[in-house]
Amino acid sequence: MRPLARTLHYFVDYQRLFVPGLLYTVIGAGFTIAVPVVVRQAVDSIPRFVTLFRQFEGSEVQGQLFADFFWVLLLFGLVVAGLSILSGYCTFLMRQTVVVASRHIEFDLRNRLFSHLQTLSRDFYLKSATGDLITRCTSDIEQVRRYIGPAVMYITRTVVIIVVAIVAMFLISPTLALYALLPMPFLTVAVFYVSKYIHIRSEQLQRQYSKLTSRVHEALTGIRVLKAYTREEGEAKAFEKESALYKERMLGFAIVDAAFRPLFVLVVAVSEILVVWIGGGLVAEGAITIGNIAEYIIYVALMTWPAATVGMVVTMVQRASASMERITEVLDQEPAVCDGAQTNTGIRAIRGAVSFEDVSFRYEGDDAWALRHVSFDIPAGSTLAIVGRTGSGKTTLIEHVVRLLDPTQGTVRVDGHDVRTLPLGMLREAVGFVPQDVFLFSDTVGGNIAFGRTGAAQPDIETAAYEAELLDNVQDFPAGFDTQVGERGVALSGGQKQRTTIARSLIRESQILILDDALSSVDSKTEHRILGHLRRRFGRQTLVIVSHRISTVQDADLILVLEQGRVTQRGTHESLTAVDGLYSRLYRRQQLEAELEAL
Repeated sequence: MRPLARTLHYFVDYQRLFVPGLLYTVIGAGFTIAVPVVVRQAVDSIPRFVTLFRQFEGSEVQGQLFADFFWVLLLFGLVVAGLSILSGYCTFLMRQTVVVASRHIEFDLRNRLFSHLQTLSRDFYLKSATGDLITRCTSDIEQVRRYIGPAVMYITRTVVIIVVAIVAMFLISPTLALYALLPMPFLTVAVFYVSKYIHIRSEQLQRQYSKLTSRVHEALTGIRVLKAYTREEGEAKAFEKESALYKERMLGFAIVDAAFRPLFVLVVAVSEILVVWIGGGLVAEGAITIGNIAEYIIYVALMTWPAATVGMVVTMVQRASASMERITEVLDQEPAVCDGAQTNTGIRAIRGAVSFEDVSFRYEGDDAWALRHVSFDIPAGSTLAIVGRTGSGKTTLIEHVVRLLDPTQGTVRVDGHDVRTLPLGMLREAVGFVPQDVFLFSDTVGGNIAFGRTGAAQPDIETAAYEAELLDNVQDFPAGFDTQVGERGVALSGGQKQRTTIARSLIRESQILILDDALSSVDSKTEHRILGHLRRRFGRQTLVIVSHRISTVQDADLILVLEQGRVTQRGTHESLTAVDGLYSRLYRRQQLEAELEAL
């Protein structure tokens, strides 16, 4: 139950809906609980009319008495019908307030969770399955909504009806009330033990549902690999195994839930039997009337649905508690990279100068250093190139510039400011970043390019596509820039996807542009043309290029050669090719490959 305490502030935030909603609940329950009183009066009026019929048997008064009796019963019936209609209308108003409030809270909680997810650093995502996070944003929040809306509504109505009914029963006959309520302690004990079991089962069920969702997400994301390796049957069996486990846990939960509700009905039935049995003796003694028996039976019947809902409410509360616990696990995660007390909000603009001062970095849980004592300085508007073998730390280095990572040791500066003092949003707004892992949204080509700048006009989109050497391809598409790229850009070739991401970064007109091996999927001619467009930006934009191709980086103002996280060489293309080292070896090998390809 402790996780649900995190939802209490929502009841205050939406008190304008909860207060009248709970008031409608109380009023509606009052109309409902008044029905047994009217029925008791109607039943008690029958013996009086029967006595009068016998007194005036055979006279003209008897006919008038019969007519009066008919109208009295009709009046009682109309009162019962009116009370029922008023109770139903209050129930309608209750649902229009409490349930609507729960939908608002669901909206707020889902947005809060999604916004928080966007602030978390990549270490969190390395440890979390996408399907599990999707489940927390959907199914788990739905379970919490059911507690906040229907469960609260049912609890309020149940408490009002049961409390008023019990008080009325004790006022009529304490003896009969005690017998009627005799089975209730057994119900309390059952609720206590079963609720703990339901909580455990609910948590297991949600976790298995997360695994099932992750399996589906992974299979659909990698569908081309599955087909290429003819692994459809194996994947289907793996999914069937997870699905069978989910079914097993769901059935186990359903068995408990199914056994829980009949238990309430049984308790109510035993109460009704005791009312008729003990009440009959009290009527014979003259302690109560037959109308009181009818009133008692209706009171017990009225408690049947609230009593039955106790099981449903307990299920809702326990499932919501388990789900809220999973949601708070995410909400309690703190981003490793974020604004803090050291942030200088007075910085208004970034020019693009970048410097590393003895920067070292290693990933959490890894003893090896990904970067070791890296230092360099590039003025705003200049070009930095980074070359090295796979795993040498190139991507780790550039992710420090955009502050996807913070250094373990040393300082990264932009315009002389420690990046940890720059407002994070402003820093990232000033950087155009093309990651090594190309990602496109399930949108149009134009939409993916325009993602780089809010409110981008069509001419801006076309210019960015031209500079990324994508415009000719787009013009050949039947729908042009309105062509849907599909899930993760599945409708485009590797080169087209890469150039689309380049266009997305170019349209930003940012102060710093980072290309992480962004030309690996394009041919040398296309690469040459893209580099020509980029050269026109020299002096206006700080350019950081990571590449394994020497032809891509040879015009850079400064070239760094990384080996095992260390800068082993630095200089211009001419100075690096003049000495023996990794750079010159790569250059000679690539020249030879080009000559062989030409032959």
